[in-house]
Amino acid sequence: MFSQKIRHNILKGLGLTLALSSFQAEAKWLEATGQASIQHQDLVSARRAAIRDAIQQVSLQAGADVSSFQQMTDGAITADNLRVSSNGSVQDINILKEEIKDGIMYLTISADVITENNTCGTESSNDYLRSAAISSFYLADPQSSTFGGLYKISQKLPADLSRRLSSQQRLRVLDASEFQVYNRPEAIPTSVTEQGTLTTAVSTAGKLGVQYVVSGVIRDISMVRPDLLREKSYIDQIRDKMEYEDKRFERRFQMDIYVHDGFSGSMVYSQRYDTQGNWNIPLNEKPGFGAISFWNSDYGQKVNKVMEQAAEDLQASLGCQPFMAKITRTDGRNIYINSGADAGLRPGDTLNIYRLSTFYDNQQNPYTELENVKLVLTLKKVQPFFARGQVATDPDKIGIQQGDVVIAW
Repeated sequence: MFSQKIRHNILKGLGLTLALSSFQAEAKWLEATGQASIQHQDLVSARRAAIRDAIQQVSLQAGADVSSFQQMTDGAITADNLRVSSNGSVQDINILKEEIKDGIMYLTISADVITENNTCGTESSNDYLRSAAISSFYLADPQSSTFGGLYKISQKLPADLSRRLSSQQRLRVLDASEFQVYNRPEAIPTSVTEQGTLTTAVSTAGKLGVQYVVSGVIRDISMVRPDLLREKSYIDQIRDKMEYEDKRFERRFQMDIYVHDGFSGSMVYSQRYDTQGNWNIPLNEKPGFGAISFWNSDYGQKVNKVMEQAAEDLQASLGCQPFMAKITRTDGRNIYINSGADAGLRPGDTLNIYRLSTFYDNQQNPYTELENVKLVLTLKKVQPFFARGQVATDPDKIGIQQGDVVIAW
């Protein structure tokens, strides 16, 4: 119980954000009461859920959705891992009152809300590092790669994307450009896929030890005028060498990028990129994708802009996704996870526990489901690559086991 008004500054630790349309910052105090049922005699989880509910009530008063990550004061959770939708922030929060009636916890807060224009892409929903593997991209038309020697574009393009993303501070990127996710062209997801799931993403993420799998399809790298590439007379070849900077030598570039959650296989992001530029490299040269002469060409410069945009979009998308880690072991109330200080975890941090299960649709297609068991893991010991935490009840009683997941929104 809180015997008195607790006020603390959470500008750095909380990161609450409100999606509002105002372009100018405006501060105001809002008050709300949240409630949650107490399960498994777990007051920590109940308090956490009540604060979540109170924050949502505050967001409704402000006409927006709100999210955050955890904040603790004197060992008590005073804010929750809620999904960020960043266009504002909460400067301070006061826990005004907490009481329990008939197995229900009621908690009243007041929050100092500053509304401003922002996007989730500028700051992650929490400070934990998301991990992602960039796999090989499928080349839809291998024949088109022969011109200019772009034979290895399926591996070199994602490797280049990995290099660009590796400079981002909120991501841990694994260059898996030699790893092929798609075995059949018909297995490749598109923007119109109804379910948007990729079953191989789960096994791929498990093998590579990452939270997200980035894959893609290089749809088109063909010449706009392929007839200009046919065998020609010596005079025509001389003329082409003199006119290779002509707009007739425009070349297309189109690719799709997909991000799949490695725990459920669900697609969390997809985007198509289009451009074209002049192939002003001598027609008999085969520099290959990523060579200096390739990037110096008009076509290469256009592709470079697309790659920069793709890296920026992926940084924003992955930053807005939840942090997830796998449970590797349970020992009484102790639970071990496969992420640690390398991901930014610290002792005292709290994570939601989810149970993994499989269900089948009416066509007997398997899908992975994450079920919130409404239990909180509080980290006690953090090592470089793993961490150990405790829960309020024996995980075996509610079926938590190796392979299940902890999540921070």
